[in-house]
Amino acid sequence: MPKLADIYNCSGCLSCVESCPKDALFSRWNEEGHLTYGINQDLCIECHKCEKNCPALNGFAYGNNVLSLSTPYAAWTNDIKLRSHSTSGGVFAALAVCVLNQGGVVVGALIQDNYVKHKLISSIDDLPSLQGSKYTQSDTTGVFREVLKYLKEGKLVLFSGLGCQVAGLINFLPKGKKYSNLITVDLICGGVPSRALITKYIENKSDDVYQIVAFRNKTKYEFSIKDSKGDISAVPLIKRPLPLCGFYTELTNKYICYDCKYVGAHRESDITIGDYWGDTEFTEQHSMGVSVTVAHSEIGGKILKDADLFLKEIPWNTFLLHNTRMVYGQNGNSLTSRRKQLADSINKDSYSKFVIKYANGATIKQPVQFAIKVIRYLYGRVRPNYRIAFVKELLEKEIQ
Repeated sequence: MPKLADIYNCSGCLSCVESCPKDALFSRWNEEGHLTYGINQDLCIECHKCEKNCPALNGFAYGNNVLSLSTPYAAWTNDIKLRSHSTSGGVFAALAVCVLNQGGVVVGALIQDNYVKHKLISSIDDLPSLQGSKYTQSDTTGVFREVLKYLKEGKLVLFSGLGCQVAGLINFLPKGKKYSNLITVDLICGGVPSRALITKYIENKSDDVYQIVAFRNKTKYEFSIKDSKGDISAVPLIKRPLPLCGFYTELTNKYICYDCKYVGAHRESDITIGDYWGDTEFTEQHSMGVSVTVAHSEIGGKILKDADLFLKEIPWNTFLLHNTRMVYGQNGNSLTSRRKQLADSINKDSYSKFVIKYANGATIKQPVQFAIKVIRYLYGRVRPNYRIAFVKELLEKEIQ
């Protein structure tokens, strides 16, 4: 039988599931609320394609921190409507329009019935469903096979996802085969939180049927939901919406996210996109959204110039200290007692207790927990910031 990635190494990219010729593998949610694989041993023919196509097992090198190999830009779409409906500068939307106008197809993530799934679209009318940030795991089941089908037909394909998902797609595709009609876009990622953040939040709203509309808007981090009457309301951070605040704490992430192998200034993706933090040159543009966009390949640089984008090359030091996750993927939260207790807490904790533990939801009404929260915050302010130190050293090497 194949030996697949364990809970500490599986990213949930599902390349293994997509690779199985007998559909012996399937996607499932584990006890920690993370997407992973399951296996029907009766169907397995022991071809080991799943092992060979798993980026966590086959030694696939996704990224490095040689800054000179990639080119960063400040960017936003010139289409006001697209930009207004995007979380940041609308770069993905502009790239999607460029590809769709050439008769191509676009793959991205959408919210459907409070789950996030990857979907392939071929019409600009469907693009709004793929816009906006989704701070939870996206299910890619079936999508890699669709992408390969269109690539073989000669269609231009734009695939957007997390670094681990792009790595999964690259490993799924035939080895040694380069597709000039494939453009891959990944994100500066803060880690993949547990599905339990959403599940518990929805269950706690049992007095009404709630649907997640958005995890954040353009100008501030504000959770939006729709009730059974169709009314949309924003939930500010002060109310500690679990799916959003639980994402920030990084206490429910997949274990692999605490030592991410899919970061790097230069990546196997064609383009990396993220929020542009720390800049002063484009201050007046931030209310509309500004993205940092990094081209890693010739095809990535070309489509950025072909798309309807404002694009200005920028030095790494203008944003990297504020976007450290671009190059640094380590986090010590995997060693905390709260993270180790996650599966038990999902099953046993009340909603309020879970919010206190995993979304820093303690208030002065819980004096002990609130005191612990304050102590943790103060300790976080004075302890050495390894991410910043790492990035500063990286930037100094570039200057030298």
